[in-house]
Amino acid sequence: MRHTPHTPEPSPPTFGEMVEEVTDLGGGFVVALLPALLLAVPGIIVFVVLPAIVLFALALPLAAIGAVVALPPYGLARWLRRRRGRSGSPPGVRSSGSRPPASEAGRTAPATAPAASRAAAAA
Repeated sequence: MRHTPHTPEPSPPTFGEMVEEVTDLGGGFVVALLPALLLAVPGIIVFVVLPAIVLFALALPLAAIGAVVALPPYGLARWLRRRRGRSGSPPGVRSSGSRPPASEAGRTAPATAPAASRAAAAA
């Protein structure tokens, strides 16, 4: 049998060497793809910016039409609510479920107790 000299195996790369290799590869990719950036900018404008402008231009008239359709009923309901609040039932009479006006919210009911209990409370 023939004896061959044993060649030493290279040591595994250190973490720093691996980071250096990855950095070199990344830099190479960036330099190689720089010309593609010149081609990508018009593509971004054509495929992102222009569709956004077109969609906004289409949505604007639809929003205006929606406002024209929805505003009169909303305005009418608001007008009726305000009108009903001003010229409703006579003072002191409320319909069931209605809330007292803010000006009456803090008032207490007038005393209806007999005069003797009122005098005792005053003392």
